[in-house]
Amino acid sequence: MKSIMERVQEKLAKRNAPSPDDKITNPISVFKTVAEKRAAYDAARGRAKAIIQDSDGQLRYIILGCRGAEFNDVEYIGGAWRVQNKFDHKIINVRGKDFVLGESLPHQERTKFDFYRAYLVGNNCYGKYLLCGADYIVAKYETARGTYLAYGKTIEDTRAYLGIKLYDEHQDLIHASLSRSANQK
Repeated sequence: MKSIMERVQEKLAKRNAPSPDDKITNPISVFKTVAEKRAAYDAARGRAKAIIQDSDGQLRYIILGCRGAEFNDVEYIGGAWRVQNKFDHKIINVRGKDFVLGESLPHQERTKFDFYRAYLVGNNCYGKYLLCGADYIVAKYETARGTYLAYGKTIEDTRAYLGIKLYDEHQDLIHASLSRSANQK
């Protein structure tokens, strides 16, 4: 039978063991690898405090390692452990920018593209957030080869970017079809 001390040590070893779910949740984190973050987190857990920013902007503190300040809840940014905001929106990346799609726009045309209002996603020391206003439009086109996306400030810009992307991907097919059409005349 194991002593109380042995059981406590086993429990601590399991708690300290890296998990496949461990991650760096904020791109502006000081740590570049999960191993660096894990070592610093384990050294500070139980002794350091993490800063939480409430929904009203007020700051409060919680002991690192407590519920709400566990490994994947926090990042070390600007010289302090900070609890990251919960961000429950689905993010899509379009040409290197992160967006959250809003409402579908009631715009129909021959291209069969779907248009959406899109909210740009930003990062600060407390995690991801939606930038004010839906300043962008995202066009989406689903094919058997996958989903194509483009963004712009207007429907016209967005349509043009997506049209160019589709042309770039399928120009051989387009040229072959046009050559056949020209040869049949």
